[in-house]
Amino acid sequence: MHLLITRPEPDATAMRETLQAEGLSADVAPLLEIAVNMPDATLLKRASALVVTSRNGLRALEGFPGLTDLLARPLLVVGRATGAAARDLGFQDVTVGPATAKDLVPLIIAAWRNKILPASHAAKLPEIAAGMPGPVVHLSGDKISFDLAPPLAQAGIPLERTTVYSSQPAQQLPQNVAETLARSGYDAVILMSPLTADTYIDLVLERGLTAGARKAEYLCLSRGISERLVRLGAGKLKIARKPNIEEMVALIRETAAQSD
Repeated sequence: MHLLITRPEPDATAMRETLQAEGLSADVAPLLEIAVNMPDATLLKRASALVVTSRNGLRALEGFPGLTDLLARPLLVVGRATGAAARDLGFQDVTVGPATAKDLVPLIIAAWRNKILPASHAAKLPEIAAGMPGPVVHLSGDKISFDLAPPLAQAGIPLERTTVYSSQPAQQLPQNVAETLARSGYDAVILMSPLTADTYIDLVLERGLTAGARKAEYLCLSRGISERLVRLGAGKLKIARKPNIEEMVALIRETAAQSD
């Protein structure tokens, strides 16, 4: 089975190495370029808890000079792999949500009520006298699929979002990938974000590779991504059980086993 991985780097190469270790071959075409920015130190100093909904949000903290001061604060993340990376970075209180930013809402509310407010009262912080601890801070990208602020505001929890990474679509396909698509050489294409799917379709149509691309099976992280493929006329689609990397890898393995 020969796959096309469209994730940004360094995640694309890491996925290819994982799959190659299991006997699967794959090409890499990073269709988004991720630029990671240094977080706002003043905002993070005020944060009562941190929220990370992408591995890239955590990468923004890796070179942050004030990281040591943040490691004891509650950190809520999406996905087990990001949770493991957060613990490796030194975070002591990590809560992992199963799939999406929306899944974090009840977990943030529980952390606020059971950890943040009691700790603030115990420390007799001056902001409690004024009515509120510091905000929960979401380290996000320039594009978000779910806004945490409205449901948290409804629960009386202040949230501030700071953009620490941005996504820029690729302008062309790697030549080897275009050639493989032209000869219908991919058994499956992995798509893990709506913007990636849109970029892939645009580039395929631009290069006149539709016929070859339609022969592939498309492994999509979510239903919303799969719906983008209507423009391509792709007929073979599969959707991960949950929109996280663990379920995507499971879907790849299942598809590979079925192709044997």
